[in-house]
Amino acid sequence: MSEAADPGEVEYDEHTGRWRFKPRGLHITWSSNPDYWTMPEKGTDDPAGLLKVVWLEIEGSTPKPLSKGERYALSFKISMAEDRSGWKEAPAFMMAKVGKKGIAKWARINLEDVQVDGVKEVPLGKFQFEVPENAQDTTLYFGFYELWSGGWKGGLRIHEAVVEKMPDLPP
Repeated sequence: MSEAADPGEVEYDEHTGRWRFKPRGLHITWSSNPDYWTMPEKGTDDPAGLLKVVWLEIEGSTPKPLSKGERYALSFKISMAEDRSGWKEAPAFMMAKVGKKGIAKWARINLEDVQVDGVKEVPLGKFQFEVPENAQDTTLYFGFYELWSGGWKGGLRIHEAVVEKMPDLPP
């Protein structure tokens, strides 16, 4: 049904505090079925291509905990194929949650406006969240979803997901 996320397809830069999840570093529901997804070869920077699904579910988590009291941002780099379909009636949603028992934060993403073949970072301005000082579990769990419309969707390309530490706000 789905391929498990490959930890070898997740990169971390200690100097910048930035995680990069290639498509194979994410858990993409139905990605092992070539009727629904085209997946890139291991070790490449090619995108995963959505052919058609009713249930879009892409999830990931940081292999190492995030720093308490720090601000982070989540974004996905996506594009659309010429034959995209189903996004007019179906906005997608992004979710970020610090810790398995943390409170999920949601953002609505309108994919109808994404241009064909232009890679775009969503959401505009990034999806920001803070790791609580008192958090017991500081692993980030995140996702990109469209589960509610019940309609077929296609044409979405997932290039990568990025989790990055945000600079401190000026005093």
